[in-house]
Formats: sequence, structure tokens, C-alpha cells
Amino acid sequence: MDTTVSEINSVSNLSNINIFPVKSISGISVSAAKVEKQGLQCDRRFMVATLDGKMITARTHPNMVKIKAIIEPDGLILCYPGLLDLHLIFNDFDMKKVTTTVWSDSFSAYSTTQEANQWFSAILGLQTQLLYSGEQSNRVREKIQTNVSFADGYPLLVISEASLAELNKRSTGHQTMAQFRTNLVVSGTEAFIEDSWKRIRIGEVEFEIVKPCQRCILTTVNPNTAQYHPNKEPLKTFSTFRADDSGNVYFGQNLIAKNEGTINVGDVIEVLETKEKEFYVDSSKNTDTSETTDHKTTPQRAAVSEEITISLNGNLFTGNTVEPLLQQAEAAGLNINNSCRAGLCGACRVTLESGDVEQEDSPALNQQLRDAGMILACCSVPKTDIEVVD
Repeated sequence: MDTTVSEINSVSNLSNINIFPVKSISGISVSAAKVEKQGLQCDRRFMVATLDGKMITARTHPNMVKIKAIIEPDGLILCYPGLLDLHLIFNDFDMKKVTTTVWSDSFSAYSTTQEANQWFSAILGLQTQLLYSGEQSNRVREKIQTNVSFADGYPLLVISEASLAELNKRSTGHQTMAQFRTNLVVSGTEAFIEDSWKRIRIGEVEFEIVKPCQRCILTTVNPNTAQYHPNKEPLKTFSTFRADDSGNVYFGQNLIAKNEGTINVGDVIEVLETKEKEFYVDSSKNTDTSETTDHKTTPQRAAVSEEITISLNGNLFTGNTVEPLLQQAEAAGLNINNSCRAGLCGACRVTLESGDVEQEDSPALNQQLRDAGMILACCSVPKTDIEVVD
């Protein structure tokens, strides 16, 4: 029997609120927050970018998750192990317009300080700039008809504690909510009840749930050690019960605020409208228990790196036999379309014209695609000189 609105309202509460002042850094748990149309106040209002404005995230630089922030009335204090704290004062910002991109969105942001640029450059090992969205972001997403800060695509994300508990029942390791970088956490529900919500009210604010959140390689980064999980957990577990027909996996629901106001930890989740849940095949029910609880470790690649030549769309650069093709191409300043960086979505498929690669098994690369010469740049490692086209 479907859960009724009254049943949901009687037990659901907001148990945690998280703000991420800089995209990809550690979150801050707060007891109350002001909700704006572009997201929680102070959430993802800053982003680290390359000098030409491309976003930099913990997908490719996982040590960013070790950066912690303290929100001050006049700015931020940022902390990183081994470095002096960075004090960001709003009044010190250069506020020069800078063209930047978040995925396919191109818009104007603002420069901050040279000190901030140098601080992040020291952490990431490349020249960077810290950008500020401004009090009102210039980025408008036509799909949802609202301003969005530096978040990937939507202003807010909600996950229930019960959904995380269900994941941990199935996963070989313990996953924490911090891995999923959610703004809102709810308690007192059944697992994945948020999949059935269409409109909810929390405190003074009404929210519309717009789509499930597609998960990527960032969920495999340990928030404490900044290391990727060797077996790509929890993505491997998600692929057994939260995957669509294309292999994309989902956890949590993206939402937008219909009005501005304040929310507090402890507020009741008032469900105003429900919808049919997304359907995912639970393949774990058809799998032997020993297979689902004993994930094989990704084979160790050769420790000795050999120098090779890689051709990407006719662009030649020197590569190696240790790192994935996508990582090497980016280091050479060449772009390959990508999204999850974990072999699930298929966005980074390229055609191998010549040479050999070590290609991990992936749901985004079936035998037909392999026979056609396709490989996934995010999880294929060259073994010889190669030529690829996208």
C-alpha cells in the first residue's frame, strides 16, 4: 500500500542542514538556514577555477574535501592541513567580471583576491583562481527557470537517513552522509521515501522536487582521507539496485525553493504532493550472496610507467601506461566529454582507432560497443601507443 501524505507528515523531520561555502570542500552543519531561490544562503557561492574559467572540483582533485570553512559576518576562514588559514574578507574582493563554466553553463562570476588564488594553487598544485558568484548569481538555468550558484545543476539536495541505512545494509563498507554532499537530511521515514515526493514544505519554505540526483566518482572519495575507494564503492552497490537502463546511478532528490524563508533542524516535513517513484531493477536479488558481499578489488596496474604517445583527435602528446586516458588528456590540456568519471554513465566513450588499452568492466560499455572499438576514457589505461577519436 502506498504511504499516504498524512502518514509521512506524522513522522518526517529535518535532522540536518549542510552548507558548502566553496564548491567541493567540506560541508558545515548548521541548525538553521535562510533559503534563497538560488539555494541555501552561503551555499556554493565560491568555486575554484582554472585561469581560463573552467571549474575545478574534487572529482579530479579529491584533496579539496579536506578544506574546511568557517562562516564569518564579513567573509570566510578557510583551513587546510599544513597551511596557514586563509581569511577571505568580502570588502577585499577585486570583483572583476570573469567568464566561467559549470558543465555546459557559461556565465559571469567575480574575482576575489590574489591571496586566495595563491592559497588554492598551493593546495592543488596548479594555477587557479577563486571565484565568487555575487549575492545574486548570474547563472540562470532555463530548465528550472531559476538562478543557481556554483552547484552542479540544482540549488538543493535532500536525502533521508533511512536511504543511507538501506545502502549500508547492501554495501561491503560503511558509507557516510558526508560522501553525498546533501543540503537537507530527513529522519523518521522509510528508505527512499523522498523518491515519492513532488512538493514539500519545511518551515517557511515550499520546495519542488525536480529530479533524482545522478551520482559520480566524488561519492567514492573518503571525506577524511581524501582517497578514492579502491572498489569504487558506493557506486558498485548503487549499480545493483539504483541504476537506470543506461547504467547511471541515483541517490537523493534535487529540489528547488518556490519561495524564500528560514528552515530549522527539527522542522516537520509536510508533504504537499506525491508522485510515482522512479523504477530501478534490483539485480542484487538475482545474485548469489557471496558475489554481492565480496566485491573484487580493481586489479593493480603495473607500478612501472612506460612513456607512450597518445593521439586524441589528431592532437599528439606524451602519455604513460599507469593513468586513465581521461586524466592524461586533461593534464595535456585536451578535453574529453565526461560526467561520472566512474564508468557508469558512458559520457566519456571514445573510439580506439589503434593500440591497446586496459579497460575495466563497466555497465556503460556492453559487448556491442566494445566490438565497435569503443572505450571509456575515465577507466581505460593505455598499454601501448594509442590513437583515439571522440
